[in-house]
Amino acid sequence: MVKSSALSVTTDQTRKNLGEAYLKFEVSLGVQAGLIMKQVQEVLVLPTSQLTPIPNLPVGILGLMHRRSRVLWVVDLALLLGVGVLDYSPQQYDIVIVRTGGSAIALAVRQVGTISWVQPAHVQPLPSDVIKGLIPYARGCMLQSQDIVFLLDGEAILQAPILQANADE
Repeated sequence: MVKSSALSVTTDQTRKNLGEAYLKFEVSLGVQAGLIMKQVQEVLVLPTSQLTPIPNLPVGILGLMHRRSRVLWVVDLALLLGVGVLDYSPQQYDIVIVRTGGSAIALAVRQVGTISWVQPAHVQPLPSDVIKGLIPYARGCMLQSQDIVFLLDGEAILQAPILQANADE
């Protein structure tokens, strides 16, 4: 028993030393982002046949999907952030399901990547020349190799005006 508790302390300490885990993904061509893993419920590939388009929705809301007895809005994250748009005629979408509190949303991204660990001290403020659409949804950024990875806030995304306007209808 002593060994197992020592092992768990070591594991907890190792996690603290690594920082917080972020799921990295490509939002649009050349734009990297990450979401803290505490806010990521699931990652999946959604065939377009399982996406139900709904007429007269704001641009950027691709439609609805059914997952684990829940219906979720599917949102083009690139369009929401103002960094481009996804290809709307693919065979499938890479989806990141974000959950905070009792709310969840499915974010369509260009490509899901890997998990990166980030020390809070390594999170940097957004560059001054960042696209304005990113500002309300970003906690900061980190440098990884030659890339800037924008660290997004799932709660802020769930509170996006485009989603709130749609929820009121």
